[in-house]
Amino acid sequence: MKLGILKAALLGGVLVAGSAAAITVDENFEGQWYNGPAGDNGTGWQFDYIKTGPERGVIFVTGFVYGDDGSPTWVTGNSVVLDGESNLSIDLIEVTDGAFVGASDRAVNAFGSAELDFKSCRSLSMDISNISSAFISETEASFDLQPADEIGGFVRDASVCPYQTEFTGCPAFATTTAQPKTCAISGTLTGDVTLTNDTNWVLQGGVFVGEDGGATANLTVEPGTRVLGVTGNDFLAVQRGSKIFAEGTANAPVVFTGPFNASDPSAGAGNWGGLVINGQAPINICGDEVPFAQCEDVGEGGSGNFGGDDPTDSSGVLKYVRVQFGGFRINDEDELNGIAFQGVGSGTTVEYVQVHANEDDGIEFFGGTVNAKYLVLTGIRDDSLDWTHGWDGNVQYVLVQQDPNAAADKERGIEADNFEDNNDATPRSQPSIANATFIGGPSDNKTTTGMVLRRGTGFNMTNVIVTGFERCLDLDSDATFAAAGSPDNLTGTATMENTIISCDVNFDEEAEDAFSVQAFFEAQMGNQVADPALDGIYPTANTPGVMAIDSDKFGSFFDKTNYAGAFKSQVGAWTNGWTEFLD
Repeated sequence: MKLGILKAALLGGVLVAGSAAAITVDENFEGQWYNGPAGDNGTGWQFDYIKTGPERGVIFVTGFVYGDDGSPTWVTGNSVVLDGESNLSIDLIEVTDGAFVGASDRAVNAFGSAELDFKSCRSLSMDISNISSAFISETEASFDLQPADEIGGFVRDASVCPYQTEFTGCPAFATTTAQPKTCAISGTLTGDVTLTNDTNWVLQGGVFVGEDGGATANLTVEPGTRVLGVTGNDFLAVQRGSKIFAEGTANAPVVFTGPFNASDPSAGAGNWGGLVINGQAPINICGDEVPFAQCEDVGEGGSGNFGGDDPTDSSGVLKYVRVQFGGFRINDEDELNGIAFQGVGSGTTVEYVQVHANEDDGIEFFGGTVNAKYLVLTGIRDDSLDWTHGWDGNVQYVLVQQDPNAAADKERGIEADNFEDNNDATPRSQPSIANATFIGGPSDNKTTTGMVLRRGTGFNMTNVIVTGFERCLDLDSDATFAAAGSPDNLTGTATMENTIISCDVNFDEEAEDAFSVQAFFEAQMGNQVADPALDGIYPTANTPGVMAIDSDKFGSFFDKTNYAGAFKSQVGAWTNGWTEFLD
């Protein structure tokens, strides 16, 4: 039989989820695939993908089949496909006769069962069995397909589709598993190591990138790669002096996740550990008597030492990365964050990063000077954005959608400290944050707070929206108020301007506060208590305007935007393509 091209029609078929394998089959595989190049280039199939939920979609396949006597018949089918699956089973149906307009005598019958193996952007195989067509005497057929554009001379390279290599086996640093196209890694990685996107990578226990004070490593993670922690004790930790280069793309992010696809009811916070990056930038916990070069701390969960005297230290690149379903609770005091930046320096690039459904904090900065742009923190069970130990970095474009079901006293968009044991430790925590949107959710059994700024932290914020929490803004601790100055004489250590807040209680006023939080807020330029009039996470025509970011206060790192919140508009939003779980 011959199989010709037809655009996929949304015809009924049996939805069958495929088995676990490495490649995510989505829009990257849409188009026409031919039986070639050695075969008949006039035959082939059409694939179309429709996203139906987080990490979930439906793949439609259609061909035009010629019977033994040359008569044509349509063949089509579809299957649910989950991110990380590349082996699919599809029940095909045969559609004969009928018309596109007017009355139709179309006939629909079972045709056969297709097993598809998506090997790469350039190769897939299709085996059809149990063919029961009245037009065809064959009962089986096999095809090795390649995309039609390559037959026409165009090369479908990594800029079009990231999956360029076929899985041939696990490398020497990994172990073969019982799952198809899946390799396990454990212990300590040294030298140059690449996690390729033709494989699902499973963490076994704490996996360390390099040795602290010993052999270093450069870990590269290709676009579209999935790295899985299977138990709460599984985490990935980059050690001081080593680097991670996890660089996804908008259509193929790098995903660190648990053992379940996001559509599985078992997927949730605490399924695995998390991602830890340890650097050699300063932290403030040792006091003036200890040089920065000798000041260090140990990360939670035994994730490694951090701290040093190099504020420009580089730990590599995180770009278009999702970290989801992590934060296993070791005990009440020891719990892993989605991403812990521990003494990480400003030479590190962090852009387009989402943390979702983490049991502990979404992102926590333990000292250091690392900067970040385009952060998404959703469904976090503790504080979404947390800092301590003297973090002094810059952040622009942040979206927080807090989990309303978090435990009591765990519902904060920001929890910020300088250092708990010495609120005036230096260098003081003093990040600069611009264009952030913090959205809370209703709660029946606890107080939720947009920002808790305490324990001597400094901060410089502008063009921020805080809404939907029980309380918007809380300043705590004598050292915080002292460092700020007073509403009519601010030192510049703690400032907030061009900010819009709207909560049940906008200011958390306490008797021991040195001055009124409301007075602090109202004394500064462009602040408003007003409904931000958001449409979900995006601004509308009714969202209040603000002034442009002050170039004198916010340096060259910051785009000089003239709007509050994470987005200028919904059109072309920077979250498009690579994020999931947004309401």
